Amino acid sequence: MNPITKHIAQVKQGIELLDVPEIEKAVSLLRLVRSHGGTVYLFGNGGSAALASHFANDLIKMGRVKAVCLSDAFPVTSAYGNDDGWENMYLNQLKAVFDAARDCALGITCSGNSVNVVRALEWAYINGSFALGLTGMRGGTEIHNISFLTLVHAPVPDIRVQEDLHAVCCHAVARALVEEE
Repeated sequence: MNPITKHIAQVKQGIELLDVPEIEKAVSLLRLVRSHGGTVYLFGNGGSAALASHFANDLIKMGRVKAVCLSDAFPVTSAYGNDDGWENMYLNQLKAVFDAARDCALGITCSGNSVNVVRALEWAYINGSFALGLTGMRGGTEIHNISFLTLVHAPVPDIRVQEDLHAVCCHAVARALVEEE
């Protein structure tokens, strides 16, 4: 099979496996954050960081939800990474700005085991706040040790397809936030 055709076929298969009720729960949660005047803080590594940035844009522009992508703040991220360790760079950013009564942490990790993403989500959840995660194939043992709402689990083995499915879900969430009126 042609690699392009193969990729498109895998994305189509993956879309059929997405858990729509989980995505709808995430929409409801983001509506709640918006109604409380809260902010969604997004973060990830690599391609997931790029998607976090893109989704923050969509939440602000389309969903009228306050959003900040911590991954975009490279000077701050690298300072925390350098001084406090890579594993704490998002956690310590959240601690500086997060209002647990109304904000939401949204971490993206295809493996589900990115320590810096998991620690930040875990801290938000333990402190009584909203925490959402986007994960890949197995979802990771680390991220599933936290009992929080998972936005989407892309149940496919290929990371490229996982990232495509995450983008589809983010756009579906943004669309739901826009079309609710």
